[in-house]
Amino acid sequence: MSMEQERIVNIENVGPSSSKKKRFGRIITLAVIAAIGAGVFLFFKFQESAETVSIKSYETAKVYAGELISTTEASGTVVLPAQVTIVSPEDGYTDELLTEEGAIITTEDILATLEVPDLEDELDTLTVSLKQAEIELESIITGYEYQIKTLNLSIERLAEDIKDAEEDVAAYKELAELKSSRETDYEDAVDVLEELLEEKEDYEISLEEAKVMMNIDIRKQEASISQIETNLEITKEDIEDSRIKSPIAGEVLSINEDLAIEGSVIEEADELFIVADRAQSYIDFDVYEQYADLLEIGGEMTVTIGSDTMKAEIVKIGKIASMDSDGLSAMITVRAKPITEETLTPGASAVASITLGVEENVLMIPRGAYLTTGSQKWVYKVEDGKAYKTQVTYGSIEGTTVEILSGLKAGDKIITSSYQSFIDEELVVLK
Repeated sequence: MSMEQERIVNIENVGPSSSKKKRFGRIITLAVIAAIGAGVFLFFKFQESAETVSIKSYETAKVYAGELISTTEASGTVVLPAQVTIVSPEDGYTDELLTEEGAIITTEDILATLEVPDLEDELDTLTVSLKQAEIELESIITGYEYQIKTLNLSIERLAEDIKDAEEDVAAYKELAELKSSRETDYEDAVDVLEELLEEKEDYEISLEEAKVMMNIDIRKQEASISQIETNLEITKEDIEDSRIKSPIAGEVLSINEDLAIEGSVIEEADELFIVADRAQSYIDFDVYEQYADLLEIGGEMTVTIGSDTMKAEIVKIGKIASMDSDGLSAMITVRAKPITEETLTPGASAVASITLGVEENVLMIPRGAYLTTGSQKWVYKVEDGKAYKTQVTYGSIEGTTVEILSGLKAGDKIITSSYQSFIDEELVVLK
């Protein structure tokens, strides 16, 4: 009995040999799997570390919200609307030049004098003709005055004779009625009276005619005098015009070189001077018609002429569009005037940046090489010592500013230098 119990106890404490082998195999398998996993992890860890690009030299900028000023570029030319070309009024000869290029003149200044012999001769002739016409007028008036005076005197004398003849007729009539005189004496007295009355009537008609003719002849002569005086004034004005003046105040831009040589032949309509008022200098620009609705009088622009840069404002916007030189785009003319006093050279070329509008609270970043190397859609956003490739949408590019429409927010930092060496990387490490 005791031997049987001991056997049972031994059986409980001892397992089958096959179970121990299985347990050991599982342990070995788990160890191998763990080793392989660790190896794979370390492989990819070291592989990633080996392939990640690091950069040391780069530039960054933060995205910020601000005011975006939209502009357009335009080219133009300096013009002087208040500019005149002074020409010779007559054929003549140079007498004296009294100014020089660059001189500031007024409308009263004499710039040069011309000698015009024909005008001088005409002035002398008209002066003599006027004197003769005035003497002739005096002669006409005097002649008619004496003629009228003589007629009046004759009429007065006839009136006295008529009075005597009327008395004779009355006396002979009374005597004839008394049979104290012949009838023929009375008839003769009546005939004498009638002749005197007819003669007086003739004188009165002559007097009336003389007065009418006097008035006509005086007016005719006065008209002749007036015509001579008019011609004389015109000639004097022409002579005065040979004393060359400018119709506007301003600066003498150019002078006909013949004016510097006394006696040089000057023909009518020859250009003598060009004078311009530089205070009224403008710049005319050609702007694409599509921007017409965005322009307004008083709008500002930045103008560059040569090495000079200045502010100007729009003073006139053209209403009629014309095609540009390539015939593809419609243009309008925009006239601008410098805000500050500037000395502009007529015909000088100008370039302007014209303000079209202002937008508030726009996301922006500075312009940089990343625009080109980022293919206009990628940036590298900086976070915790690394830069992550991020897709963005750009808006307007104005000068040195780029508008961000999507992909970034205010405060984000991006690399703004060239991406050329790492554009294919999703991640770069910053050192």
